Amino acid sequence: MTVRLRYYITGHGLGHASRSCRIIAALCARHPAIRCEVVSDAAPWFLAGNLPPGVPVAARTFDIGVRQADSLEMNLAATVTACRTLQAAAPGLIAAESADLRRAGIDLVVTDVAALPCAAAAAAGIPAVIASNFTWDWIYEGFLDSHPDFAAVIAWQRDCYRQARLALRLPFPGPMPQGVATVDLPLVTRRSTMPRELVRRRLGVTGRRRLALLSFGGFGLEAAPLDGLGGIAEWLFLAETPLAAGHPQLRPLPAEIPYPDLVNAADAVITKPGYGIVAECLAHRTAVLYTPRGDFREQALLVAGLHRYGRAVEIDNQRLRRGDLHAALERLAALPQPPETLATNGAEVAADHLAGLLA
Repeated sequence: MTVRLRYYITGHGLGHASRSCRIIAALCARHPAIRCEVVSDAAPWFLAGNLPPGVPVAARTFDIGVRQADSLEMNLAATVTACRTLQAAAPGLIAAESADLRRAGIDLVVTDVAALPCAAAAAAGIPAVIASNFTWDWIYEGFLDSHPDFAAVIAWQRDCYRQARLALRLPFPGPMPQGVATVDLPLVTRRSTMPRELVRRRLGVTGRRRLALLSFGGFGLEAAPLDGLGGIAEWLFLAETPLAAGHPQLRPLPAEIPYPDLVNAADAVITKPGYGIVAECLAHRTAVLYTPRGDFREQALLVAGLHRYGRAVEIDNQRLRRGDLHAALERLAALPQPPETLATNGAEVAADHLAGLLA
């Protein structure tokens, strides 16, 4: 018997899309009677490259996330304005989406991590599942001191989230909605499939030369001259094409090598703390040079996880933008591997839980 699942994925960054695609891939592989479809405003190129073939995607927006100038700078005024606009439109959006869920014969809704689909599912009489390590109301609560207008948004979102049947909680979590049953998952992350040394040979990383991966793909990295990289000749630096353009010290990411293989091959990943890249670095035991991303509540949880389960050194935003990284990279290289590791089969565990709900 065929059953249907609709997975809502926020367009904020790439980490939510990365882990959602892994869960959907596990569902398709382990439970082929479940027909999955996606609703998301995440980057189409990323979804196309990470979803299993044949999974349909509809581009609709049901959350705001956080408006950002780049990976390190948030625009909270623009965020609260956009959230209030979405809140005003919510009754109509919920009515239209619940009707579409019924029309499409959807049996289960999963969200990572928009609140509105929980309300739409409840209106359609369909169970909803949250799959995330946080919900947006908890993130926005951290902004109340500087932007009290978030209060109304938080109250509305909490009312939506509480209509979910279950929360599949990923590692490094904030609190899940009150009254919603919670199941803890192992780490959900992409994994390398290419041998590390083969990747390094293809990149020309031989002898004592070391490889660093600059990972700022979700929102980019503006106003970063990175001139200091020119004095670090023993390292090869890879970066997304928009960042690498115009920087003679940076080589664009090779299109033929999947990103998890680059993470596995790197001696260090240089990034801001986001779930997707932190999970991939921990899974591959790759060292992380990280820089703060502002007052984003999830950050402290991810940083604690990096220091407990991985090797990590912090660098301030200004030094990163200058490319003054040599001393920090040397400290990072000297750190020992920690004794603790995390299980990485969260996608499979999540898929089996969702299949159980649909049984």
